[in-house]
This record gives sequence, structure tokens and C-alpha cells, in this order.
Amino acid sequence: MELTTFCRSTALVAALMLSPLASADWGVVSGSTVNYVSIKNNTIAENNVFTGVTGSITDDGNIAIQIDLASVETRVDIRNQRMRELFFDVANHPVALITAQLTVPEMAQLDAGAPLERSLPLTLSLHGSEATIEAKLRAIAVGSELFVTTLEPILVSVSDYGLAAGVTALREIAGLNAIASTVPVSVNLRLVRD
Repeated sequence: MELTTFCRSTALVAALMLSPLASADWGVVSGSTVNYVSIKNNTIAENNVFTGVTGSITDDGNIAIQIDLASVETRVDIRNQRMRELFFDVANHPVALITAQLTVPEMAQLDAGAPLERSLPLTLSLHGSEATIEAKLRAIAVGSELFVTTLEPILVSVSDYGLAAGVTALREIAGLNAIASTVPVSVNLRLVRD
């Protein structure tokens, strides 16, 4: 009888180890980016990027992505400085945090290598404020890598995060008539098994 119990226990442990849900977490790796488009004077659009993106998706579906706001790259040095100091105030608010939750079946779908496309509510914590935004995302696992991208831009309004004064400060210092207060944001993440 002890041998039977041992065999059952061994089989259970093996099944858990081989289960997709028992696999390691996915960790964001370098090269992952969060991009946004700023629009000034109602006609001039400029691409901007955050390169300091870290985080993970745990094997139980918890998503936590951190964006280092000091990593903003606008391709103009003085604009980078103004974004860090006047808009994001990185001295006091250095990181934006995105959190969300995938279900067990969704994680199993990813672990099986099947593409996952869905609208997912994300919580964005930025500049001391927090709001929920809807994101249409695609995720696909290829071997030990997971790729997550937006299917369409996420619209983020600065008024949801107490950043309207920062827009005004940027507009005034740059001598602009207008800066759009809602920006389209896209995500391009590559994750690997931890």
C-alpha cells in the first residue's frame, strides 16, 4: 500500500511540474517599449518612447508592468528634460505602474502557444493618481518568449492623472498654442520565462 501511495504522489508531483500553470513567471526583457504620440498646435504629431520598461506576468495571471518615466525619449534633449521635470515630475513620481489580471484559462491558452486577443481592463497608476483604461491586446507565446502588443492605441487622458497643469507648463515654456491632452499609447513587450 505504501508503494501505491508513493506512486500516486510521484505521479501527482510530475503532473504539477508538467502543467502549464506550474510554469515559471514571464519577465519583461530589454527592448520592450511603451510608445505615445504627442500632438502640438493641433497639427504636428511626434513619436515618443519609454525604453525603461520592466515587470512580469506571473503564472497565476497577475500582470505588473513598471515604466521608468525618466527613460522618456522624444528625440530632442531639451524636450526630454522638460517632460521629466515639468510634466512627469520624476523627482516625486519616477514610475508609472500598469496592473491587470488574466484568468487561468487565458494563461493555459498562452502556455499552449495559442494567440490570445482580448480587451483587458488595465489599472494605470501615474503621478499619484489611478484610473482604469481598456486595452485591446494580442499576446502569443513562441517557445520561451511571450510577445504582447496593442491591437489599437490606448487613449490616455492627462486629466485622469492630474497632469493638466504639466501640459500648460509645457505649452507655455515652448511657446505653443496647444498640446493635446489625450494621447494614443501603444505597447510592445517581449517577455521570457524567469
